[in-house]
Amino acid sequence: MYNPVDEFSKKLREKRNAAEKTQKGLAAKLGLSYRTIMDTELCRSNPKFETVAILAKELDISLDAIVFPDTVSPNGIPKCAYDFFKDKTEAEAQMYIDLCKQADAFRDLPPEGKKKL
Repeated sequence: MYNPVDEFSKKLREKRNAAEKTQKGLAAKLGLSYRTIMDTELCRSNPKFETVAILAKELDISLDAIVFPDTVSPNGIPKCAYDFFKDKTEAEAQMYIDLCKQADAFRDLPPEGKKKL
């Protein structure tokens, strides 16, 4: 069963590590206890919404994408795709689209065609 708190915990750890922040450093910056960060990342607690909001804002974590992962944006694009591309330039977005098209083409090749590559 999908648990948004577990997903938030996972995303928190990923984003914190990507930002090269320690649990203690992040806690100090946000005025939280180190234990709060640690317990949240290890799914040992159900943090208050205020704590979740502070952490999500600091690490740019989309709570919509976590709480409503299957939600589609008004223009029909899945929320996760919309969130991924929202800060990309048109050129960056096109690069990813081209890469996905190449991956699709590769996937559709017969096995003997893949061996030649």
